[in-house]
Amino acid sequence: MMATATTAVHLARITLNPRSRDVHNDLRDHTALHRRVSALFPDQAGASPRTAHNVLYRLEREHAGATLLIQSTGIAINRNALPAHYNTTDVDYRELTPLLNWATAGRTIRYRIDAHPLKTEFVPGRRGRRVPLAGEAAITWWERKAADAGLTVQLVLDTPQPPVLATRGERKRARLNATRFDGIATITDPQALRQAITTGIGQGRAFGLGLLSIAPHREQ
Repeated sequence: MMATATTAVHLARITLNPRSRDVHNDLRDHTALHRRVSALFPDQAGASPRTAHNVLYRLEREHAGATLLIQSTGIAINRNALPAHYNTTDVDYRELTPLLNWATAGRTIRYRIDAHPLKTEFVPGRRGRRVPLAGEAAITWWERKAADAGLTVQLVLDTPQPPVLATRGERKRARLNATRFDGIATITDPQALRQAITTGIGQGRAFGLGLLSIAPHREQ
């Protein structure tokens, strides 16, 4: 019997207005963007909507502008909480539960994720040091994470993204190296895949990393 997703998973697609001052401020610092995303959920979600509703997001920059994807479980974003003129078109809402129910073992999918590939180097007598990965090492990292997420990668394209800059405290500034992985994969474990989609993969989820998006793959 095919298992079905029990909690609704929502996706909102927001086309950002390049002339908006609020947009410019949010894109300059991912801490500001994180606060903006959190403000789109009701107060009863608590101090951390990201935890309460598995909120994940991804910023996709194109030549014509930028799009913000926000995924959540249980409730969708409140578009009325967006500043005036923040977006250029109506927010596109989508319910992902039918897609997750379709995603059974043996299906072939297209995927996309922006992630922060890391490894930990251990030195005797010291704490482990996290080292960002790039190139083949980053691809190997993703293939391992994909396997944990119930996927066998058939094709992968890695594209370095602009570093994620975030403020922690008054002066400390975090810099996360980001890589976008696009490709094709076969589903081996639907439950693990649903878990990875709803809760995210890897570090930096508070700053727009870790959102795994899938779609059915159709041969051309």
